Amino acid sequence: MNPITLKKIGADRNQLPDDSNDHVAVFLPDHGLTFTATSIVDSDVPHAECEAAAKALTLLGHSDWDLPTIEELQLLIDRSRYSPAINTDFFKDIENDWYWSKTPAAWSSASAWLVYFYSGGVYGGPRYGYGFALAVRRAGQ
Repeated sequence: MNPITLKKIGADRNQLPDDSNDHVAVFLPDHGLTFTATSIVDSDVPHAECEAAAKALTLLGHSDWDLPTIEELQLLIDRSRYSPAINTDFFKDIENDWYWSKTPAAWSSASAWLVYFYSGGVYGGPRYGYGFALAVRRAGQ
């Protein structure tokens, strides 16, 4: 079982019941983070396109969305699941694929950290590689 608390948020910014499917975002109250409930890109694309999509996003009346750091993205890994290793009751249409973070890899600024949601693994990869993205909004932004 995933140890983090997840809350569904509707387009009207109100919290929805856990059994609702009309949510657009997921709030992590213990961390002050709100994630999009689905990928912000329709297909796997390079890091720059995911970052641009996050920064261009307007959702829940806010336009200050960003790619998550690798630490933020790792919060979503549910190690009791695979294919995908994320709570699909809260995160919809998640691909069994790579999801970009904004955290650069230590060995090269041309690489960034990703979560592979098929297995929940965390890897570094070249930014020209392909992946999906969830956007995050941090409390106090």
